[in-house]
Amino acid sequence: MQSLHNHRLSCGAMLLGESMPEIESAALAIFTPSGAIHDPPHGCGVAAVAGELMFRGAGDRSGRKLIDDLEDLGAHWSQSVSTSHSLFSGAMLAKHLPAVLPIYADIIRRPELPFGQFDQVRDMILHELRASEDAPAHRLFTALRSSYYPDPWGRPAEGISKEVESLSIDDIRQHVARHVQPTGTLIAVAGRIDWPQVVDQMESLFADWHSTKATSPSETGTRGATSGHIYHESQQTHMGLMWAAPPYSNEHSYEASAAIAILGGGMSSRLFLEVRERRGLCYSVSAGYQTHRTMGAAVCYSGTSAARSQETLDVILAEIQRLPQGIQQEELDRVKARATSSLVMQQESVGSRAASMARQWYHLERVMPLEEELARINRISCASIESWLSLNPPTDLTVFSLGEKALEVPSAVSA
Repeated sequence: MQSLHNHRLSCGAMLLGESMPEIESAALAIFTPSGAIHDPPHGCGVAAVAGELMFRGAGDRSGRKLIDDLEDLGAHWSQSVSTSHSLFSGAMLAKHLPAVLPIYADIIRRPELPFGQFDQVRDMILHELRASEDAPAHRLFTALRSSYYPDPWGRPAEGISKEVESLSIDDIRQHVARHVQPTGTLIAVAGRIDWPQVVDQMESLFADWHSTKATSPSETGTRGATSGHIYHESQQTHMGLMWAAPPYSNEHSYEASAAIAILGGGMSSRLFLEVRERRGLCYSVSAGYQTHRTMGAAVCYSGTSAARSQETLDVILAEIQRLPQGIQQEELDRVKARATSSLVMQQESVGSRAASMARQWYHLERVMPLEEELARINRISCASIESWLSLNPPTDLTVFSLGEKALEVPSAVSA
């Protein structure tokens, strides 16, 4: 039986916990509401630079001292930025958690954001961006997501190099002051923890943390074009497709994600078998499910030769259109087996559990017990998927390609 906990800290942040006494380690995940959707216009990348700079000194620790103290405690630390949040995480032996928590409290509450290291951090982000922006698939999906999602939800969390170049230290400090706030912050701990002790310590560390400026919700703009092409001199063509799916909080999200997995989720999926194995049209093809808080999407990708790109797209579209015509039991059984295995194996990683609890609270305002998640998977049936698909067939696709020649997209597909 899982031992799940939650406590609203007096500062307003939500503290979540899972006691796992059989494990010798512990993990911490702090999600602050300071992701890429809060990047200012023409400043895409502020959140990415801010997250990195927050580890360059906090409280009375210099950047070097902060990292040395974490590593002296054996903490495996990381930082990343998503569309909605910045994540600060760490995993360590459980006995070191009480010593690690004050360090993270300083990172969140009292980051130095040193001007002397700003150029170095920005240049590091720029090097990473330029490397990824040279990758054709990255260029394709940056354009696809920014067109499919209403702004600012389609902004690349890692930033855009030409906009990162223009950032100043004042942009970073304003972002942190405005968005790294108690309201909307989720703090999750998992592993061998003493929950009452964790609550007491976190209240002590965060009780006097106050919002200095209210974080206003991001405005939602309009979507872009439903089809497009990026010229790229190459013998290869990359293509990406997106269409609507319900968010994770929707009661039918499990049916939707199962349908998408049947379509393109692995080497036994319809797309892999038909497009790659039987017809030999491409070297890569897949489809997956992604979700924001109030919207979700199916995302499909294929990489192929320029000569076979149009046929590849046509067959992919045919498989997408065929999806509502019937689900086979063996297809569903494979998808359910993979989903069940992933959930059970997640229980063996304290880092995965901490991050998963925070994400679930963000989407559901609660943490779903493993038994309930497994029961929801078990309840999925061919009939329930077909019923959902009959009311929500894949339509209004956004289709982008990258290569030398634009592809023909039927108007009925991307209307």
